[in-house]
Amino acid sequence: MGSGRLSVRPLYGASSVEEEADAHPATPRKKHQSAALPGRVLHRLSAVGSALTSFLSAERRLAKRVQELTQEPASYVGGLVQNFVGHVLRGGAARHPTSTDLLQEIRQMISSLKGYLCESSELQDAWEYGDLEELDLGSVVEAALYKCVLKPLRDCVYGQLLDFHSRDGSLQKLRDHQLTMSRQSLAELGVTASVPDAPALERIQAKLLQMHQAYSPKKKEAQLLKACKLIYEAMNHGTGEVYGADDFLPVLTYVLVKCDIVSVQLDVEYMMELLDPSQLQGEGQSPGPVLPQGEPAAGLADPVAHGVGTPDGSLDIFYVSFQEPFANQKAIPVPAHMTAASVCVICSKKYGVSNPEAYGLFLVTDSTSRLLAGDSRPQQIRSASLKSHCGSSCFVYKLKGEESEVPLEGDGPTPAQEPI
Repeated sequence: MGSGRLSVRPLYGASSVEEEADAHPATPRKKHQSAALPGRVLHRLSAVGSALTSFLSAERRLAKRVQELTQEPASYVGGLVQNFVGHVLRGGAARHPTSTDLLQEIRQMISSLKGYLCESSELQDAWEYGDLEELDLGSVVEAALYKCVLKPLRDCVYGQLLDFHSRDGSLQKLRDHQLTMSRQSLAELGVTASVPDAPALERIQAKLLQMHQAYSPKKKEAQLLKACKLIYEAMNHGTGEVYGADDFLPVLTYVLVKCDIVSVQLDVEYMMELLDPSQLQGEGQSPGPVLPQGEPAAGLADPVAHGVGTPDGSLDIFYVSFQEPFANQKAIPVPAHMTAASVCVICSKKYGVSNPEAYGLFLVTDSTSRLLAGDSRPQQIRSASLKSHCGSSCFVYKLKGEESEVPLEGDGPTPAQEPI
């Protein structure tokens, strides 16, 4: 406590220290030259602190002004927000044919409000003492609108998402697939690195729970990245190896199978549709969150957006070995309709083979090695193999003609083959 008093006293000048010494003449006190900073240094430190406080205060003032505008029914923004929130809460959400339509309507409303407010003079008073160049107006307005629009709608939206996907059967398919995958070994899941132990898994699940409880898609993204960081730390625990996305994705799948996968499915859909579009990147219809450069979870969107978030609720990540079962495995997003020929094209690029026509995709079990026909559907074949509980199996991309193989066509066995 004494040192805290000395660090504050110089702000009031040296006389206060002297007065304290006069009040206790019987206690000689050795003077330390460094105990009091020169007034000029204190002035500069105070100026820096004031600048930082001013910057933070500008953000708070701006966010507060946005919230005030949305709560004023007589204002243009307030009328829009209150009418829209009331419309959704009164059953407007249920009128949408799909969950995507519902979430996109909400995102469009946020984007429209953000565009209006960023150009409006109604926020001008909040800028009076702010620094226009340093403050990111769009980000501050976006975060404030999350609180004004998404916070009151969160529970209603999640209820509608749950209803949509319960009626279309996708959640039940997801649970069934989770149960099937929970019976697979680490090798069958494609795991080559260490997996989280029980305490680490609890910490990861806690982050996923915090992600689920958040109403802001940006805060959901932050919690998801924290969970991924914990997974990556568990992979590297006690090893000197550096793992990449191909090693990370199987471990992520392992963790998802052991979590509340329905909540994760709904969270990912909510986050992907409601995040600012400028914060998303990806291919086609499956964008992923923008991750920091060098982040080990750079392929995070594959098992989550391509897998957990697919319309039919299935996990589309496909693990292919090279030349030997469970060796040099790669994680590939393979939709149910993709053919073995298309998978081979991806594998040839992944493994950098110079003569792809000499390679094929094989289903290898303990006693058989079967070449898949080009027009067969690997995901359907994998599902049939899992349901048959015929033991360990693995898909291998390797040279053709090394042994006697029977082409495996369609999604089931041929008469000359053992059932799978």
